Amino acid sequence: MTSAFDGIRILDFTQLEQGPSGTQVLADFGADVIKIERIDSGEIGRGQCPTIDGYSPHWSATNRNKRSLSVDVKNPEGIRLILDLVKDADIVASNFRPGVMDRLGLGYDDLSAVNPRIIVAYASGYGQTGPYAHRRGQDLAAQAISGLMALTGSADGPPTPSGTFMIDYLASMQFAQGMMVALAARERTGRGQVVDSCLLNAAIASHLQEGTTYLNTGQEYPRPEAGIAHAHNTALYGYYETKDGSWFVLIGEFYISEPWKRAARALGLPDDVVNDERFQTTEGLREHTAETTEIIRTAALTFDRDDLMARFEAEDVLTAPVNDYDDVFADPQVLHNEMVLTKSVPGLGDMKFVGIPVKLSDTPGALRMAPPSLGEHTDEVLAELGLSPEAIAQLRSGGVIGSEATRTPRVW
Repeated sequence: MTSAFDGIRILDFTQLEQGPSGTQVLADFGADVIKIERIDSGEIGRGQCPTIDGYSPHWSATNRNKRSLSVDVKNPEGIRLILDLVKDADIVASNFRPGVMDRLGLGYDDLSAVNPRIIVAYASGYGQTGPYAHRRGQDLAAQAISGLMALTGSADGPPTPSGTFMIDYLASMQFAQGMMVALAARERTGRGQVVDSCLLNAAIASHLQEGTTYLNTGQEYPRPEAGIAHAHNTALYGYYETKDGSWFVLIGEFYISEPWKRAARALGLPDDVVNDERFQTTEGLREHTAETTEIIRTAALTFDRDDLMARFEAEDVLTAPVNDYDDVFADPQVLHNEMVLTKSVPGLGDMKFVGIPVKLSDTPGALRMAPPSLGEHTDEVLAELGLSPEAIAQLRSGGVIGSEATRTPRVW
């Protein structure tokens, strides 16, 4: 079966999450992604804890469907190898701080001189230029500077970061999007270009509705009262605990007529509360936020979660459980969507991976290759470049390329 990016080759210098997650998107859909890694140590993400016999699941989550070439890019011969690979490559991707690739002799001017069609894709903290360009980028910093943390949490608590490295992931998807757009543009123009994506822009774009409203009206979005999920909403859009110690989210403010009456009936509230005129409009619910939140909170604590969610469903009020990982990865819809994949990893046996989120009917993504051990494909890639076994052996003895793939045990 043809894959969407068959024939596309990416030389991947990226590390940790923001870069590797982005190149993995294209790898999942058929691109030949060659990780360019340091001899012996590889990219720094390989050491992320916890590990299984030296294998990092955290790292492996962003590096499936890739091949690994270990090479010393501070050695002039190593740079020559890279430039030879660039001649037949489509994208060179990196997420070092601005200027690092230029200092290696692998900036856009260097690469486009070898291949005018090359796309040079940069992922960074703040962009390639500007007053923050040379700062180290990191997810939490982007959440803070962008205003996202100030929006998150409750009014009686501090600004709150996401429970995961959300901006790393969002920025990686924009990184992938940028590479795909540049490939589409090259089909029309015949030219490569620079893709510049960063954590800060991704974090700001994550709240583009609130930001656009603020820019045009001055409306601000303070953190909501405890239990409510967004400052713009009411007690019918929040999260609540039940008698069995479980939590659920209530999305009762949208899509239905008489939202308060439906939610109140599901909660078993008396008729005078169900029909209270103060609570029948969104404006009224906002005016009485504290009172309605407390009503819902108190009533929810008299039910077990599954029973209460069934009652809401009977009233056509949308709810969802707040799942922990045991529930997430056993959820029937998650499994139906193939969001848990299994692949054998040499030396470790079957390992599970979070699946490919976007489904295509004709050219679907696939878990073709387990994440590579360090330098696993060095000989293979260089042979494709036309080097003889003797030439490869000479490069290895000279320390230009690594010898990890020839050792036992396997080097992760």
